[in-house]
Amino acid sequence: MGGRTPDLSVIVLTDAFPTIQRVTEHLRAQTRADRIELVVGCPSPRQCVVPPEAVRGLARVTVVQTLLLPMGVARAAAIRAATAPLVVLGETHAFPAPDWAEHLVRAHEGPWDAVAPGMMNANGESALSWSGLLMDYGRWLAGRPEGMIDEPPAYNACWKRDVLLATGECMARFLEPGAPLNNTLGARGARFHHAPNAKVAHLNVRRAGPWAAERCWAGRLFGARRSRGWPMPRCIVYGAGSVLVPVIRFVRTRPAIALARRSQSVPRGTAAAVAAASLFWAAGEAMGYLAGEGRAEAKMSEFELHKERYA
Repeated sequence: MGGRTPDLSVIVLTDAFPTIQRVTEHLRAQTRADRIELVVGCPSPRQCVVPPEAVRGLARVTVVQTLLLPMGVARAAAIRAATAPLVVLGETHAFPAPDWAEHLVRAHEGPWDAVAPGMMNANGESALSWSGLLMDYGRWLAGRPEGMIDEPPAYNACWKRDVLLATGECMARFLEPGAPLNNTLGARGARFHHAPNAKVAHLNVRRAGPWAAERCWAGRLFGARRSRGWPMPRCIVYGAGSVLVPVIRFVRTRPAIALARRSQSVPRGTAAAVAAASLFWAAGEAMGYLAGEGRAEAKMSEFELHKERYA
């Protein structure tokens, strides 16, 4: 499917088109929809038939056949298939405001390798939902000032495609959840920017059981990926040291809690939810150091694809 030459490619992994239908509606509502390419990574093109009326107005739609796990491999395949100079690693549960693409493209006129959007809560009536957003995206809330930042988020940031392609055969590994892509590129001199007016409403888990599970599995995946290649004694030391992780994560999230309270309506109990979430994360992180990732990526993939079920 073709149209105008795109200047922004939005990459989304999915198991079927209905999973990303809400995302496509938000892309069609963009002020510059005719310059946006949708790149869909899907295991079976037969299950990912994109109805023409669902993407009418977009510049292009590209479907890439790829297994969804490992996620890094799937994302790398989609980036290579993209045709725009800018790419966004989107999510099935992240919904951009109508002028989001316009702000991202304008921000990239500066010397930035990646631009972080302004994150908002798509289901902000729940303290559990807020705890997830603040822990994962607190440094990039829409209420923060515009300017240079140390790193962009792993998801929803807008990258210059050439910067990612320059990582070569390592790109898939760098695009894994919990991988040090930002640190690696930052060490090479990459520069990052926050554009708070490029707003994205992010849906978060709010059902108690899945909420605790997501925090735990995310922590395990982080610990396992961080300790890949470490000798066992070092893993044991970090596993034991995970008792300090809840305090560290809560302290790091406190500024985001304060900012959210000033700029948005945050329910009571949000700080307590962040504290509890930090405990679940720490338990998972310790497991990652000591026992590896197990099924953590597969479990997290379910939340990534179908977060709306738990929101």
